Amino acid sequence: MIVFKTTTFKLSALFCSITAVLSVLASVAFGNHHKMTLINQARENAATHARNLSVNAAAPLLARDQMQLSVLLSTELNNPLVLSAAILDHEGKAIIHSDITNIGALLLPGGKGRGTQHLYQDYELTEVDPIVIDAKTIGYSMLTFTLSPVFDRINTVKFGLVAAVLGLTSLGCVITVRIVRRLLGPLEDLARAAVRVGQGDLTVRVEEEGGEEIRRLGGVFNQMLRGLELANRQIQDGYLQSVMAFTGAVEAKDPYTRGHCDRVAYYAEKIAREMGMEEDRVNLLMLAGQLHDLGKIGVDDEVLCKAGRLTDEEFAHIARHPVIAWQILEPATFLAEVREIIVAHHERFDGTGYPKGLSGEALSVEARILAVADSYDAMTSNRPYRRHLSEDRALSIIQEEKGRQFDPEIVDFFLAAQKGFESREALDNRLQITSRGRVWVYDGEPPSRETAPCVVGVA
Repeated sequence: MIVFKTTTFKLSALFCSITAVLSVLASVAFGNHHKMTLINQARENAATHARNLSVNAAAPLLARDQMQLSVLLSTELNNPLVLSAAILDHEGKAIIHSDITNIGALLLPGGKGRGTQHLYQDYELTEVDPIVIDAKTIGYSMLTFTLSPVFDRINTVKFGLVAAVLGLTSLGCVITVRIVRRLLGPLEDLARAAVRVGQGDLTVRVEEEGGEEIRRLGGVFNQMLRGLELANRQIQDGYLQSVMAFTGAVEAKDPYTRGHCDRVAYYAEKIAREMGMEEDRVNLLMLAGQLHDLGKIGVDDEVLCKAGRLTDEEFAHIARHPVIAWQILEPATFLAEVREIIVAHHERFDGTGYPKGLSGEALSVEARILAVADSYDAMTSNRPYRRHLSEDRALSIIQEEKGRQFDPEIVDFFLAAQKGFESREALDNRLQITSRGRVWVYDGEPPSRETAPCVVGVA
């Protein structure tokens, strides 16, 4: 029939095809993204449980306390996702297992010296994590999780995506010749947007213009992207909350670090605003301030909490904390800029800092600001080996270090901003910081190493 040869029909058929392709691309991109997100969440959850079990099992394993190990396994088995749990010796043999037939069996051949492992089989995930005491692996924790709920959710999403593809394709097939002509321009925009979505850009939007149908199609596309972006933000928020939990762990063992991180973020913000920095950069800097000591989670307590001066070896150990923080945050691409600020907060303007010895303009402005804010709060806080410096003395030292430890221009902005800082007491009260920073009253000599609270001697 002639109707099949008309441009209207051909364009309508073309539009239907394009709509189908774009819908499939978007659904595949979302499906893959959703699948990897769920699997990664399952892996992170499994790794966290295995890591916690390793930490809790270290002392009982060293003491061969079978009763305590049994209690730990029973606790893990209360999780409906845990299929089995075991504690292995350093050779990979089961010391205790939720399935008693496996006790004594070699479950991790050649296990000595291995690190964390992710073992997949069918719909199960086995997480193996080393149990380490004094840098020596004395055994392993092994947890097997079911992935059935994860794949059930993935399959549910797939069915929904198929329905969405069919719906969008049907919508495209009923568009009239007149609307098809008006669609040519918007369709190009839609195609480009779909490609960007496939590349992971969920911020893209299309103009809702043209006829009623194309406006509706654009609205559906934008609504889908808003949903994807919201889901992605929720994932990022979840990751950030996990990172914040790490900082909470640092705070639990280091009372000084608690208020320190909050105050450094406050001082850094004030300096940045004095400089007229853009709001998004200020927010990044504040987050970096709150997380800048995250790497101390990897510092030995005996070094972190030492009351006296650090030896060269101890200083080298604690100086690793910016790199440890960088490594912890490395999987989170959305924190890439924050990570780069944190890793450089102990660099010096003259290039004699650590870990890379960067200097001058090689350091980001945010890192240079954070260095000043960090040092200022460190000097005005009590340490086990010395009383906090006065505000005037701290300001004098910062001025003396212009061009050496600190960027001279940043110091000038800091001095201008410092005039508007809240008092230490008012700031701590507003931030609801208790027992943080200035927690001692000196009546002469500072407390001895045996009686001093746990406060590190490095900012």
